[in-house]
Amino acid sequence: MGKQVIIITYSGDITGMITQLRPQIEARGGEVLRFDTDRYPTDAHASLVQDGADERLRFTCGERTTVVGPDDAIWYRRARIAEKLPMSMAPQLRNGGMVEAKAQLRGLLAAAPCFVLDPPDLVRARGHKPAQLRLAREVGLATPRTLMTNDPAEARAFVASCPGGAVAKMLSAFNVFDERGEEQVVFTTSLTAEHLGKLDGLRYAPMVFQEKLVKRLELRVTVIGARMFTAAVDSQAMPGAETDWRERGVSLLRSWRAYTLPAEVERALGSYMRRIGMQYSAIDIVVEPDGRHVFLEANPAGECFWLEYNEPRFPLSTALVDVLLDAPGARRR
Repeated sequence: MGKQVIIITYSGDITGMITQLRPQIEARGGEVLRFDTDRYPTDAHASLVQDGADERLRFTCGERTTVVGPDDAIWYRRARIAEKLPMSMAPQLRNGGMVEAKAQLRGLLAAAPCFVLDPPDLVRARGHKPAQLRLAREVGLATPRTLMTNDPAEARAFVASCPGGAVAKMLSAFNVFDERGEEQVVFTTSLTAEHLGKLDGLRYAPMVFQEKLVKRLELRVTVIGARMFTAAVDSQAMPGAETDWRERGVSLLRSWRAYTLPAEVERALGSYMRRIGMQYSAIDIVVEPDGRHVFLEANPAGECFWLEYNEPRFPLSTALVDVLLDAPGARRR
């Protein structure tokens, strides 16, 4: 039997990339099991058996059961663990079941006898923005002037020291709903006088403040194993995308173009990836008018596949399959 690939995701993950991976893996003699974490533990099953010299890690989802071996691979793509637990359960019991399910599944992945792209504990650890900026500086990448604080006076002084203005952003993603119950996304925000008058609210929650950069281009560098794919977009040409291109992400889908990184920036990003010990990352960089490349952040589980569906049509799925099946030279060692 060929290598088995277990894709850890959830049933609402409808990207075509997952279905596109299956025929590529099967064409190379591999097998695929999709494990939807929202169906676990109600309908999907995961277990670790230790009995004498025998140890087995097993996943079951739908009609398929897979026992994981050392030559197999796990792609930890997305997780919505235990979301299908009945809402009719007592809240305390439902929360307890969800906590236990998360502890077991993450523990099983930590104990997996095979390659995992990328271990969830590592994904969480490498998602900390302060650590990302510090490491970026250590490997020689430029970063924006930054303040992370819950001190209103310190924030006011920092913003005043930025002659070109400042932006605010969050350290984490969380749900914000309006009065109609519709989810609102918190994007990077260019600070105005009105915002500055509300900085006392920092005593309830800290924020990140950065100098406003003059942008010639914005880059998305997708790292998959030993390969880097860099795309550029002129966010300043799209009204509403000037501060955060994601606000007009759909409108910009066909505006991305392939981009060649300067050799010193590519080397620094390679050092960054070696230091974090991961195979995948989606890195955001701003190119200033003078050509300076400024590192913003590295999302250890960011989306990238629109860059395969649209221009520059990077072969991201093929690169991912190469890493999962351990093609020669594909994995970042």
